Order: sequence, then structure tokens, then C-alpha cells
Amino acid sequence: MFLNSYLNANSENQALIDGIYEKVVLISRNKSFYTKLSVPDTIDGRFDLLVLFSIIVIFFLNQSGANGKLLSQMLFDKIFLDLDLSLREVGAGDAGVNIKIKKMVQSYMGRQKVYCESLENKDFQSLKKSIANNVYRNLDNYLNYPDILNNYCKKVYLLFSNKKEDYFSLNKLEFPDI
Repeated sequence: MFLNSYLNANSENQALIDGIYEKVVLISRNKSFYTKLSVPDTIDGRFDLLVLFSIIVIFFLNQSGANGKLLSQMLFDKIFLDLDLSLREVGAGDAGVNIKIKKMVQSYMGRQKVYCESLENKDFQSLKKSIANNVYRNLDNYLNYPDILNNYCKKVYLLFSNKKEDYFSLNKLEFPDI
């Protein structure tokens, strides 16, 4: 197992990250994304939204000082600990889990680069293209759903950008209504 900032953290920081992670998971599993915006209700579709929303949170954590950077790494580590456990629960063996997690980390890191560049530059057109590519797989039959999901991400961005550091460090984090 790799060095894990979540496992090595004190119980207070673990509880904080557990709370933030729970909120990211809840928004990622919100049925509206699957029923109203036609995000594929599959393992991949759920992973896509988990990645998207966790990256937005991590983007803002990274901007909130040294503690925020630590918390962002802890959140990343918590996500992949949970994904590892989920794969094992569905019967994947050690070798299979390691291969799948490695691919998921690579996918996450690639998306983190493009999503964070878009957020940093406030380039929501670029974010929309990334959402169309990663969440909707560039399929044409999704009407304007990538636009709507992008607008929701912009709404999240605007909400989070107007918050102080303790919004994240005290787990006051709330996602807006869809």
C-alpha cells in the first residue's frame, strides 16, 4: 500500500475528510444527474461525477493555504481507499484491484489537470468540452445536457469562490441545488 495521508492523519482531520467526502459522494449520486441530465447511471457514470465534483472541491481546498493542501491530498487518498474497498467488495482480487486503481488514478489525474486549468482560468467553455468528453463520451444524443451540467459546475464554482477558508476546513461545504 502507498503512503496514505488519510490513514496517517489524526482522527479530527479524518472526520473532517469523511464529512467532505460524504457530501461529494451524495452530490455525485444525486438521481437528478442520471434522470434529468442523462448522465449514464453506470459505474463509469458515477465515477465520472465523483471525479468531477471532487476535483472542484480539491481545487478550492488547494487555494486555502497549507492546511487546505493537506486536506486536498487527504480527500484524494480517501477517494481511492474507498474505490479500492468497493472493488474488493464486488470480488476483484488484489492484482485486479491494483490494475483498476492504477487506471482510475491515471484517469483522475488527467481530468484534474484539464478541469483545474479550466477553473483556474474561469474558462467554462473548456470545462464544458471536458464534461462532454469525459462524462458524456462526446456522444451527440445528449442534447444540451453537457451545457446544463457545465452550468451547474459554474454555479458550484461561484458559490465556493465566495467562501472563506473555514467553509472547507470546518466542513461547512454545501453543494447548491441542481
